Amino acid sequence: MSGEVRKQQIKQRLGHQREMLLAFLADLDAADWHTAVFPDDEEIDPPWTVADLVRHLADAEQSMTRLMQLIRDGGEGVPADFDLNRWNNSRLAKNRHKSLAAALAEMETNRAALFAFIDSLSEADLEKAGRHGRGTIMTIDQICILIAGHDKLHLADIKRVIGET
Repeated sequence: MSGEVRKQQIKQRLGHQREMLLAFLADLDAADWHTAVFPDDEEIDPPWTVADLVRHLADAEQSMTRLMQLIRDGGEGVPADFDLNRWNNSRLAKNRHKSLAAALAEMETNRAALFAFIDSLSEADLEKAGRHGRGTIMTIDQICILIAGHDKLHLADIKRVIGET
């Protein structure tokens, strides 16, 4: 399969998962946004709300795009001792002040930047690999797919606490 076809498939997958997430979020009421998503997770203090999870998704996508840019340019990825939970909690603490509207707009901006990055990749770039925050060595192609899965995972988390609307 050519690099161009792979890139289009990646973008379609990313687009589909984001559409599903945004469609569900559009039906939430004001109280839903304040619902705790991981109320029993002791590593998350204070508990993340649905709004916090949206802030996290926006920030994580931007961070993973930067990571892929570094890998494309020859970097190794995150350091071997990278602590993803600490990173996520510190980033959310930094971004918790953002309004929901700002977080949603940032999601849109970051997705456009991700698509532009994907468009800039060569077939060889898709195979370049580095360490993701989870500690695993992943190709740029795999990280792109992980981003789509990230939307899907957190949509399922939100549905679990809100229920299907």
